[in-house]
Amino acid sequence: MAARRPATPGVGVRMVAGTLKVRTYEPPAADFDPRTATARELLHHGFPSRPDAKASPELRERWDLAFERPMIWIVPEFREVPGKSHGPAQKPRPPRVAPRTPSAAAGAGAPAAGGVLNATSGNWSGSVAFPPQGQTFRWVEGQWTVPNPYTQTDGSYYASEWVGIDGWNSPDVLQAGTETEITKIWFITQRNVYAWWEWYPAGEVAITNLPVSPGDVMSCLICVNSATTATVYYSNRSNGVSTTFTITAPRGTTLQGNCAEWIVERPGVSGGTASLADYDVVYFDGSVAGSAGPNVIGVTDLGSGTPVTMVGNQNASLSVPTFETPTLMKVNWLKSS
Repeated sequence: MAARRPATPGVGVRMVAGTLKVRTYEPPAADFDPRTATARELLHHGFPSRPDAKASPELRERWDLAFERPMIWIVPEFREVPGKSHGPAQKPRPPRVAPRTPSAAAGAGAPAAGGVLNATSGNWSGSVAFPPQGQTFRWVEGQWTVPNPYTQTDGSYYASEWVGIDGWNSPDVLQAGTETEITKIWFITQRNVYAWWEWYPAGEVAITNLPVSPGDVMSCLICVNSATTATVYYSNRSNGVSTTFTITAPRGTTLQGNCAEWIVERPGVSGGTASLADYDVVYFDGSVAGSAGPNVIGVTDLGSGTPVTMVGNQNASLSVPTFETPTLMKVNWLKSS
């Protein structure tokens, strides 16, 4: 009888922060190629299903690109971050509503059907996309370069960069990204940069063994499995370290799929909205979301979403997005909050 392979530490279902159920997967071997693996092997290692090349050629191309590069897969380790949360968009004033259009893919800068134009938020900046009528978002992906936070004044400042589903006119948000913080007291400056995820209304959970540094290129794909479960695929493209895990929603929370977003945010800290760090600029690229309805599959580019400017006191602009191409967005820091 063949010897049983030893169990990999940390693999399986566990509880995080006391209430969140998370499943982790056995990392594949170094020579594992998702593009040629069987469906059973993909499922075992926590990879998303491979789209059919004939039925969905565009999705298959994106899937192959996402997994063409060899990566080092790890079992994630988690740590709850008390007092830190992200959550829905804070909207200081009602946005101007765009007229409904026949197509959600109207081009860069144009809103999806029933979207809004030139929206503002007290905590979000970036792009919020809305699915075509009768559909809901099932996945979202994006890539960004981690900024290096800066400040000339004493205090603590924060900037979060992430992709997610829900949170604009919905009470839940499923999101994953990076946190870039800086604290300055007299001549002492400390920076803190790390990867995290959150399924609001639960709080932030850090991924403690996924190394992240300013200047690293991060990519994230979130796939919805059901209204209460989703799988996150997270990679640091600069150092080749990747991880995957499946989250169960907090009790009483269901995913609506009413929007997808690519955001630079000032998070909630100790019950209030944090001061925004000087992050200079963040680029999101390769950013699209997938939606589904009865017998319909759709793909929405970041540039078809609504640009959202973050505002502070007296509606002063703090962080402003610019659509460079249908899948590329630049978000600029303007001033301290």
